[in-house]
Amino acid sequence: MNKKISVLVVVILLAICASLAVGLAVNHIQMKDRDVNLSTSATDNRFLKTKETEIVNQDGEKVYLRGVNAGGLFVQEEWMCPTSLDDHLRMIQTLTARFGYEKSMALIEVYESNWWTEKDFDNVKSLGFNLIRLPFAYFNLEDENGELTRFERMDWFIDECDERDIYVILDLHGAYGSQNGKDHSGDTLNNDLFTSEENVEKTIALWETVARRYKDRSIVAGYDILNEPEGVNGYTNYVQWNCFDEIYTAIRAVDSEHIIIMESVWEVNNLPPPSAYDWENVVYEYHNYCWDNYGDYGTQKDFVDKKIDDYERAFKKNYHNVPIFIGEWTGFTNADVWKYTIDEYNHLGLHWSVWTYKVALENNTWGFMNVKCDKVDLLNDSYEEIERKWSAINTENCYRNEFVWSVFKAR
Repeated sequence: MNKKISVLVVVILLAICASLAVGLAVNHIQMKDRDVNLSTSATDNRFLKTKETEIVNQDGEKVYLRGVNAGGLFVQEEWMCPTSLDDHLRMIQTLTARFGYEKSMALIEVYESNWWTEKDFDNVKSLGFNLIRLPFAYFNLEDENGELTRFERMDWFIDECDERDIYVILDLHGAYGSQNGKDHSGDTLNNDLFTSEENVEKTIALWETVARRYKDRSIVAGYDILNEPEGVNGYTNYVQWNCFDEIYTAIRAVDSEHIIIMESVWEVNNLPPPSAYDWENVVYEYHNYCWDNYGDYGTQKDFVDKKIDDYERAFKKNYHNVPIFIGEWTGFTNADVWKYTIDEYNHLGLHWSVWTYKVALENNTWGFMNVKCDKVDLLNDSYEEIERKWSAINTENCYRNEFVWSVFKAR
């Protein structure tokens, strides 16, 4: 009897010890998981937000976004890309009519995979930049049925930036119906975004889809909701502001974290006080090109000085009081213009991205990278000839524009 009791006691004690061991193990695993989560949260502080006229990360540290545009990747422009047609939408339509949908998409994949490669991200990083502004259009994301499903290339782009700690601004260069009717919207035959409720609704739905997909990506610095939205009037006013507000509200319903960027065409008084629409965590964007005497230092300096005066005024609490992003600019062909502009923008604490990283032109200061290549004759070239020409634009076949490159390497 005593022996049985002793055995029972031992069994009970062993069970208790086992239970305690399991409990400790589970607790240890939970603590490790919590530590991992805390560590991840602590190290990935990259989510950005605005604080009056500053942009800060999750630790409250100031972040200055300075970089370059990935122009020509998703929206081809005839003047800077190896294409013979004025706009990207007609290119897609022409290729589809000639070769069918699947083959047209295969050709575009050849183009995109060669226009921008992993080496290009490394080049951007080596220039000291921490930002790429990525222009895209609705037709980049639509499948054959008009559904927004084609995100593979954008996902890849964001992932590559993530690996290198390069922020990405997603810039809608081409909205449904086009917001400006220009070649850089991908559609030169239309200009009716702001006069078509259907196009507005489809553009809102696009941003809902994009925001929902990337709402947890800290490397996405913000959503640039409409590029150069001048409509038919050539400037922004309440028509665009009301559209901005609809897009803003839709994005905020699915993504409360990311910065939303509104563009002016072209001056500070072409954007409203954010308080008029209860906008929060927003950045105002401007594009600066002085086309007059673009090689003359004095003319360009006066232009920059005037802009700086305007931005200082916009920074005031009784005006806009939000961060300013110069989404597109260039110093053209004068090194002193480049240097002066950079110094003035940086001194005022502006954020900026140069237009652009790469051009299919020779010895041309519009691009950090130049490539000598044959333009594709979209109406007459065979499938194989188009494939050959677009394969030849690979970064390995490009060369640095030493003029522009040296300006930034010396900073």
